[in-house]
Amino acid sequence: MLYRYTTIILGIMIAAGCSAKGSAIAPVEDRTATSGASRAAQQPIAAQPDTIEISPYVASPVPTPVPAPITPAPASPQPDKVSSAVNSLVSIANANMQGGQYDKAANSLERALRYDQKNAKLWHRLAEVNLFQRDYAQAESKALKSNALADGDKSLMAQNWRLISKARRLQGNVTGADEAEVRAYQLSK
Repeated sequence: MLYRYTTIILGIMIAAGCSAKGSAIAPVEDRTATSGASRAAQQPIAAQPDTIEISPYVASPVPTPVPAPITPAPASPQPDKVSSAVNSLVSIANANMQGGQYDKAANSLERALRYDQKNAKLWHRLAEVNLFQRDYAQAESKALKSNALADGDKSLMAQNWRLISKARRLQGNVTGADEAEVRAYQLSK
């Protein structure tokens, strides 16, 4: 009977991936319960315990993922390069305005605004170009944006309100134009 259990255990170990050779040795004993009378009738079991070498199942290590190298974000252009690019684009826009090429002037100013989105004077200049292009709604919108970024520059804000007044008047909004003119007057005091 001991032989049968040993064979079963070995079969289970082999199925589980353990080998019969390994680092630990475990003795196998017969612990079957028998009464005193039946023990005498049975043949005595050999005193030498059978031994089985058990090797613990060790899973192969899971490779740790290697993080992708971090590439630094492209550096933003240097301030002096930005200002020179903006100045160059504004010069081109001014030349286009003088030549009556309002679409080209608007394109140059929009490119300049990509470099310096918080420049209230650029927004005002683009509003002027939109007024010349007869895009009055855009002119008003850009002038309001300029006012939002003007940071307390009353002179620029008054110019924006005058431009808004012209745009509203040209759209037929006389009441709105008068209100904008009042605001421009209040800022010029």
